[in-house]
Amino acid sequence: MTGRTRTFVIASLVSFCFSSCSESPIPRPKGYQRINIPEASFSQVDLDCGLSLEKPQYSSVELIKSEKSGDACWFNLKFDRFNARLHCTQVEVHDNLYDLMEDAQDMVFSHDIKANGISRIRISEDEHGTNGVLYHLGGPVATPLQFFVTDSSDYFVRGSLYFNHKPNADSTAPVVRRLLSDVEHVMRSISWEQRGL
Repeated sequence: MTGRTRTFVIASLVSFCFSSCSESPIPRPKGYQRINIPEASFSQVDLDCGLSLEKPQYSSVELIKSEKSGDACWFNLKFDRFNARLHCTQVEVHDNLYDLMEDAQDMVFSHDIKANGISRIRISEDEHGTNGVLYHLGGPVATPLQFFVTDSSDYFVRGSLYFNHKPNADSTAPVVRRLLSDVEHVMRSISWEQRGL
């Protein structure tokens, strides 16, 4: 063995000894970016269809115009920060309140196959004369929050929250918790005091 080869073999053995003393690699789960949740703050909005509500400050209102809408009023609360929209529809009640409530409930329970569970928050606001239900669907569902609110005589509002990306219940959990609270506030603030405008 030449001196050069001997030096290379010794250096390789020393290097192997030092590298074998380190800990074994451990597989790590995927990480997700940190989500900054804004402070709770709301502002009053009066829509053209006579509906008033308090929306979160970090959201914006999108009015959806359509010639097919009839007596319906379609609007979204857009949450750019969370890449999500709360799609809302207001319709007039014409002796069909029971059917509207059944349709809203059917929409919720159509996600029962994917949902880990469905919880309900009942809303009753004497000040505005409104009642409704907020549904929280757990698990990998397309819409984790759905609701309806009505004054039981003239108007019925239904809403569904959708993310603009594939839902991952683990990564969106803090956002859904916050939006659950904010949507409940929106529901409690709905009124039709601006009727006829």
